[in-house]
Amino acid sequence: MAMLNITPQNCDACLAFSAIIAAYAWASSHQTGGLFFSDRSISDAKESNVDWASLLRGVNTLLDTAGEWMTSKSLKLVLYPPPIDPKLAKADPEASIKLTALSQLWDSPPGSFNSMEVGALNSTLALLREDYGLVASSSDDCQIDIVSVVYAWPIKVPGAFLVMVKELKPEALILLAHYSLLLNSVDQVWFMHGMSRRLLQTIHSRIGKEWESWIAWPLQTLVLTEFKDQVEGRGAH
Repeated sequence: MAMLNITPQNCDACLAFSAIIAAYAWASSHQTGGLFFSDRSISDAKESNVDWASLLRGVNTLLDTAGEWMTSKSLKLVLYPPPIDPKLAKADPEASIKLTALSQLWDSPPGSFNSMEVGALNSTLALLREDYGLVASSSDDCQIDIVSVVYAWPIKVPGAFLVMVKELKPEALILLAHYSLLLNSVDQVWFMHGMSRRLLQTIHSRIGKEWESWIAWPLQTLVLTEFKDQVEGRGAH
């Protein structure tokens, strides 16, 4: 009931609880693809759910409601880490070419989507390009909190995009497949381990053969990454 009645006295506890629940939902998903929709290989559910993404967006809603109260409380340093300047993103030529090409999915033929959907797809693609650049720019000289970048993406994307994901529209799923590469950049985090691969596998099983070529880059990249990890693991022994 506290979440329905946020006050200056309980806002810190509510935020901590919300953040833990979001992490728990991911960690307890048993490697299913249900970060954004139901994995029918595990569940017989007929309706898709944007469970984990909704939880993250709920945390952001809480911050919008009670952010001012939290500025002087114990979670201040957690809430206000050094901001990530989008200008730090450096060009990643391969990613830029691959991502820019995705706009063809809704630009041609015209009329397949309404203006709100086109705007949502364009905004989502722009966020992908920005976050790919931020991840690519992280180095010893320019340290980027990649986990924050990856966590923030489902919060920043338009709600209309997540509706299209729920509806299993191939164009939205293809964009989500490219997010899986960002997820893979934080695969070392214990509760995120393996989720990029599972999400991509689930999308691959949903979109059908006619759309497969559009996710060839994420598929090939994650396969190569997994092979490299296996080789390095054997070498460590």
